Amino acid sequence: MLTTLAPLAVPVAAPGINGMQFLGPVTVTFFAAASGFALIAGLKGSDKIKITNKDEALKWGFITGSLWMAAGGTWAEFGQGAGDIGRSLTGDTGLGDPGLGGSACLLLLIAWAWPWKTRVIFPALLSLAGAVLAGQAGGIPGIVVNVIKMVAAKMSGG
Repeated sequence: MLTTLAPLAVPVAAPGINGMQFLGPVTVTFFAAASGFALIAGLKGSDKIKITNKDEALKWGFITGSLWMAAGGTWAEFGQGAGDIGRSLTGDTGLGDPGLGGSACLLLLIAWAWPWKTRVIFPALLSLAGAVLAGQAGGIPGIVVNVIKMVAAKMSGG
């Protein structure tokens, strides 16, 4: 939107929200760093970010893993490391290989169905690894990962 200063009659750009950049010019790397910090703070017992049950831990872990992969670079390396750990837990264990999508679904199922009680770090880490593998595998879980990536890209002006 352009406004005009009356005495000068010069068009001046008014400050506002450009596209979906609610926070100004930020990148997906900011969202990856912020979600990682928020996940750790919530798991450590922050008074502002509450992660008190496995459902909250699942959401934070899944979103963080998706954003780490979307950011690329070092953040993607962190995510890839988590994905590799998850893949090694569910890979060819002598019972057959469930495949990449099967490994993602299995990690998410374990994180969601197991009675973790108050140890919310485990479902958070399992869902983080599951998000990385789901993004690589595609399918329905991969669609959720891609939606998170697209929203972050849109909010960062991409």
